[in-house]
Amino acid sequence: MQNKKKNKKLTEGEGFTLAQEQPLGISIGALLGVPQKTRADENEEKKAAQQSAHGAKAEPAAPPKISKVALQRQRAGRGGKTVTLVILPQDYKGDTAALAKELRKGLGCGSTIEDGKIILQGDIADRAEAWFTKKGVTKITKSA
Repeated sequence: MQNKKKNKKLTEGEGFTLAQEQPLGISIGALLGVPQKTRADENEEKKAAQQSAHGAKAEPAAPPKISKVALQRQRAGRGGKTVTLVILPQDYKGDTAALAKELRKGLGCGSTIEDGKIILQGDIADRAEAWFTKKGVTKITKSA
């Protein structure tokens, strides 16, 4: 003998109401007794968070203009690899690390900083010259 269980249909009046074409509008949080937040509350919290984030962080200032740059190819002391040195003027007050990162992204090469000079991996002086020209540098000196 098999025990067949009949599915009992739920009807209204057993602690909830059923709607024909709408989903059951209750969340797990409501079942557990957690206070519900409305969308208006969530939007206000987002706006407050954005305003506090913008208030805490000042917009970064525009990087100082570079008037001249010297590009130099170098192989000595690099294990036979050619690198391109970017020599900035001594009075450059900008962030050299940020400029190195920008060069890295713009030229698609590796870069590092040694003794205040930016070292780009590879023989890419021509590409670096074009990049600096595009950025508005007026005097670019290339040497071997």
